[in-house]
Amino acid sequence: MILEALLTLAAVGGPAPAAPTRHLIYLHGRIVQEEQSVRPVSPRFGAYELEAIRAAFRERGFELTSEIRPKGASVSASADHVVAQVRELLAAGVAPERVTVVGGSMGASIAFAASARLQNPSLRFAFLGGCPLENVLAVRKEEGHPPAGRLLVIHEKSDDTGPPCAAWRPEELPAPSTLREVVLETGLGHGFLFRPLPEWLDPVVAWAREP
Repeated sequence: MILEALLTLAAVGGPAPAAPTRHLIYLHGRIVQEEQSVRPVSPRFGAYELEAIRAAFRERGFELTSEIRPKGASVSASADHVVAQVRELLAAGVAPERVTVVGGSMGASIAFAASARLQNPSLRFAFLGGCPLENVLAVRKEEGHPPAGRLLVIHEKSDDTGPPCAAWRPEELPAPSTLREVVLETGLGHGFLFRPLPEWLDPVVAWAREP
């Protein structure tokens, strides 16, 4: 039977090559940076389960890059670091369509800034815990141009850490960049992004795997 299998493989040219790796850069929320811990605890939202989030992405087949930022790192300096990481991947021959940057809370602000600095419409970004219109307008003001890429914004209807999200206007983004908005109703407020809930994890994974 083994010989027959080997002959069959030889006849069709051997096994099909594995699909290229998908790379994902995960940027955590502010509480992880402030506490310098993989499991800091918010009195309001509970534990931020960084290791569980990392494991969830790895289990889904991504080559994951995830670091705890230095305690004093600013959004701008952190965005420059992400830009350098993405450019290193692209220089190594990774297709931009196979690179996704995911940011939660402060991490989302960093990802927005990085998308504006990279200006690559083929890169993918997912932002957790922020409003699309407000962030696009803020980035355009700070960076001189809006973010670029294939953008997914996921926010929670019960999140009261900021004002309610305003209606999104597609014309705020330069073509061929795109933006998709997902509004959750978990009732967890800003804490929805503290753990790998399927409500946000599944859309992010699907977004990263889209053709």
